[in-house]
Amino acid sequence: MSVKMHSTSVIKANLGIEPNGKVQRFFVNECAKHIDKYVPFDKGNLANYYIDGSKIVYHQLYARYQYKGISKSGNRLNYKTDKHPLATSYWDKEMWSAEKQDIINKVQNMVGRGGK
Repeated sequence: MSVKMHSTSVIKANLGIEPNGKVQRFFVNECAKHIDKYVPFDKGNLANYYIDGSKIVYHQLYARYQYKGISKSGNRLNYKTDKHPLATSYWDKEMWSAEKQDIINKVQNMVGRGGK
């Protein structure tokens, strides 16, 4: 009896876990869904992002200041409002800390279904 083994790259591709594969795209999209409530929101311009492979990109000119929580003049920013209580600097880290298990579970389910 012979056993045929596929290469690691073929197995990863079949499961959708290769770089920029189905699972990677699903993961980034899930993160984007979860992250919105942590992104500072005033008029909504910062919330306009795009996904570039494995990254969520905020393309507003002021995004880096908002992300770091420091204004152009060096003052600390305050994001919290009654309508947006979770808004914070370093919103990706805050979201991951609070919601990683839900995202991990969804990704594991997808991998368990063979990347579907």
